[in-house]
Amino acid sequence: MKNIIFLIIILLLIPTKSSALNLNNLKSKAKKDVKKVEKKITKKIKPLIIDMKVSDVSYNPIKSLNTLTITIDFNGKNPNKIGITFNKTEFELFANNSFLAKFYNEKTIKITKNGPFYFQEKAEISLLTAGKTIFNAIIKKNAIYTIIGRYFINTPFGEFSFDAKLAEKEVNKKEVK
Repeated sequence: MKNIIFLIIILLLIPTKSSALNLNNLKSKAKKDVKKVEKKITKKIKPLIIDMKVSDVSYNPIKSLNTLTITIDFNGKNPNKIGITFNKTEFELFANNSFLAKFYNEKTIKITKNGPFYFQEKAEISLLTAGKTIFNAIIKKNAIYTIIGRYFINTPFGEFSFDAKLAEKEVNKKEVK
């Protein structure tokens, strides 16, 4: 009798081909459902309206000869009926499509529903990396600055991230004659 019970337990614990197929079917169905939900959410959510301004530029040759620190103020409005909290963010700063700097924010950014928001970031720019780009922008007296953000959101299902163009601003816009 003990041998029969032991044999039944072993047979129940050994995965079969059909259970593996069911697991794969379940995974593919879950992926399809997640994509459907993403599409529905994307249709209903409007993009954030964001403006950026450099509020401070500092250079400390004692700390680093090659580093320029800028402070960027972000002002915006959330036109959506839901708020969102970003647990951390990564930013990439470009001038005229040339990479200038990558900077991080480990602070929580809370964006309220249907309302304004504000946050401030500091970026350290390597003068060796950005030198040619900044020089060309000074010569042309015109530059298009772009900030790409990667946002991280903690959910009950784990941490999710997504990329978005946060802001694009043309400085000293050329007049068309």
